[in-house]
Amino acid sequence: MTTAIPAHCLRNEHLTSYPVWRFVGDEHSAVQTDESFVAAALEPPALGQFASYLLAARYTLANGQQLPGLVQLDPLGQRVLLTPAALFAACKTVDPLGRDTARRLARLLKQAGTQPLRWELHAPLHGEARPRRDSVPQPGFWQALTLLRQLLR
Repeated sequence: MTTAIPAHCLRNEHLTSYPVWRFVGDEHSAVQTDESFVAAALEPPALGQFASYLLAARYTLANGQQLPGLVQLDPLGQRVLLTPAALFAACKTVDPLGRDTARRLARLLKQAGTQPLRWELHAPLHGEARPRRDSVPQPGFWQALTLLRQLLR
């Protein structure tokens, strides 16, 4: 692992060198860290672990454009919880699950059809042949219901 940085400081430039970032605690280094810090991991996450990661992903918008971003991965034994975490557009970080995501992206990209529809991880998880992918829950009631169902699983 590399030096830990605050997770909110992660940018697309970091993902080019290291597509996998693991959340760390104060045990990581001599520098004061807490559970909001991440450090680059050299290996992809594997099932059977109990940890939290931010993984490089590619988001596809309604207009077909693709943007880099992050998906949070929480392996819970043999189960995996994957949650859209961030999109990178015009040097800004945008919440893919926000109520105003499409409006913010339209303003930043100066184009229409910017609602995120789906994501795909940059690389497969350890032992898997293909990168995981899923749709982005649409804002509003159905998004809340989808995320609640995911938490209850």
